[in-house]
Amino acid sequence: MAKKKRQRKNATAEAQATETLQDDGGGRDSAQTKEWNFPRHTLEDAIKVPQALEEKNAGKPVEAAELVKWVGFRKANDWRFLNLLRTANAYGLVLGSGAAAIVEMDKIGSDLVAPSSADQRQKALLAAFNNVDLFKRVVQYYENKRIPEDEYFGNTLAREFFVPRDRVETFIAVFNKNLEFLKAFAVDREGKPVVKTISGKPDVKVQIAETKPDPDQTESIREFLDDCFVMMPFGTWFDRYYKEVYFPAIKDAGFEPVRADDLFHTGSVMEQIWDQIQKAKVLLAELTGKNANVFYELGLAHALAKPVVFVTASIDDVPFDLRHLRGITYDVREPEWSDKLRKSLTTYLKNTRLDPSKSIPQPFRDSAVRPRPEDSEDIGGDSEPNGKPPK
Repeated sequence: MAKKKRQRKNATAEAQATETLQDDGGGRDSAQTKEWNFPRHTLEDAIKVPQALEEKNAGKPVEAAELVKWVGFRKANDWRFLNLLRTANAYGLVLGSGAAAIVEMDKIGSDLVAPSSADQRQKALLAAFNNVDLFKRVVQYYENKRIPEDEYFGNTLAREFFVPRDRVETFIAVFNKNLEFLKAFAVDREGKPVVKTISGKPDVKVQIAETKPDPDQTESIREFLDDCFVMMPFGTWFDRYYKEVYFPAIKDAGFEPVRADDLFHTGSVMEQIWDQIQKAKVLLAELTGKNANVFYELGLAHALAKPVVFVTASIDDVPFDLRHLRGITYDVREPEWSDKLRKSLTTYLKNTRLDPSKSIPQPFRDSAVRPRPEDSEDIGGDSEPNGKPPK
């Protein structure tokens, strides 16, 4: 068994070493004969593969032809599936790559999706990131420093790390999203993002030369895979509520808390918020004061059939049509109100995980069970036999 596993691992490494690039439009890249020395998908995307193995097959090996259905595609020669599978191999999450492969969980993937402790998952997340040597070296280069604007960052990647110019943009996007997913950014006193130490020790705090970050910004690497995106106003008391009540309550419920001011990658704020709403397993909306931005984001979440838990200091701030959904009303004048709110919120979030439909209003609730576009007949069958993008 051990011999077969080594043979499969060697075959995977050989396949990765000889991989040539095709872009999503079907045309050959100008550097088609050069190896890709970093994955083209984020770690968050790659985790879908070991998660599928764990949830659908109890972590046991499976043929790619079966696995493909579990990650949202139809055929094992679909180029999108093959790219995702190569990515999962590159991060060390699984062994086995190719349309005819037997895919099995590697130790990093097992520790990540089925850990025995939060510490084990954190170490696995760091190990997966550092399994890509180029990512590891770039982090060491910028450790405890600000990453410059894309132009200067790209020049450094090309000059110091020999990333081909036509791949720099892809590298920056994947690299930054990985750091954000790991929560590997801190903030200095000027509010600028600084790369944390990623040395394999998930409890390492940030040390920044010549300045120190806000102690509230030195949290460790993420503990949970599922996000709870928090939609709420910023400033004054709301920031304190988030830190002392919402953040720990969300953690207690088994979710990773994310707020808009935690996001550091490039792009408009609205694009980042839209991305987080799409990815979040559940959302929390603080409706106190009827903040226009919060209600706008709430509408986006409902349009995507996402479950949302409400909290408010006044029931009058909740639209009448939404009062039948899961919501918590708190009164800051009550003794120990924050402890009560924290416990209630944890309970509501756990219940929402078990039955999300009660936190989604009609008619959006029905759309939550509609098949995804990639599950349709025409999309799943548009790959060429060798798994290349359609031309």
